Amino acid sequence: MPEVCVCYTSDAGYLFPSFVSAIQARDNTSKEHTDILLIGIDINPATQKIFSSLCARNDIIFLSFQAKDIGQAPAMLARLFLDDLLPASYERFLYVDGDTQIRGDLDRLLKQPLASGTFAAVTDPMSLAVGDDDQTARSFQEHFSAFGFSDEHAKQYFNSGVIYADRAGWGRIGREAWEKFGLFQSKTRYPDQDVLNLVGRDHRVSMSFAWNFPIFFRNIGLDTIISPCIYHFMSSPKPWDVTVPPWDITASLPYDEIMMTFPELAPYRTQISLGRRLRYELQQRYKRWQERREWSGERLQRILAYEQDADIKSGFKITD
Repeated sequence: MPEVCVCYTSDAGYLFPSFVSAIQARDNTSKEHTDILLIGIDINPATQKIFSSLCARNDIIFLSFQAKDIGQAPAMLARLFLDDLLPASYERFLYVDGDTQIRGDLDRLLKQPLASGTFAAVTDPMSLAVGDDDQTARSFQEHFSAFGFSDEHAKQYFNSGVIYADRAGWGRIGREAWEKFGLFQSKTRYPDQDVLNLVGRDHRVSMSFAWNFPIFFRNIGLDTIISPCIYHFMSSPKPWDVTVPPWDITASLPYDEIMMTFPELAPYRTQISLGRRLRYELQQRYKRWQERREWSGERLQRILAYEQDADIKSGFKITD
């Protein structure tokens, strides 16, 4: 049985995109080396039956738990409980958010060992704006200040959308993060991410944005430099809703193709109104202009410097 897995956690609302990403993960990993797991939280029996069947047909393991199994935590915090939810055989896991697409070989990453008690994650784009003086940077700084982060600690703030972890240490990190959530819930803007940063910073190693590529980086041409393996569609809209910059039709097609292959998934794909679609088109065109203006200069150089210094770079551990 494999000792490593790629896993997703989701409530009913995110099962569809998580399933699409999980299929892509299955296509980009060795079956002998890696299992793919889709974990549902508070899923009704009819939905469990559908996704259990579809997952089995696609070499994906479907597991279902109730909120009581994760301390009545919101589903987005289920990643904190992965040591409890995953079968005991896995020594390492790659947690992946459902609003992602896998476009390259994951084995390059998953065959890399991790030191006991550590995990790998990318620096969050917010960290790259620390010290700047524009509206975006000031908003980020306000968020970091709410948790008492110094500028040095803010620059180490990581994104929790993709986490490659040593199983042995994650149980403790997750438990401590859950305790912090009880203390800081009112201050969190990104609940799971904020509390993980409060307890996990000293156990984290950095990895290339190739393994968690913020889709807005396409606005400054970084996809041609970094060659992403995992695209992360942060914020709204999502590619299963609409095709708008910074992505094109190739990002939306996987959802359409899965729908045609498995029409029983139709109830699980959200639909947006024409008015909302038009608003998203205007919003994304403005954001493309804004992000090119704010991220094409010094911040771009910070990203490139980060890539050069990342501990796990394009899937291969950097050694001295």
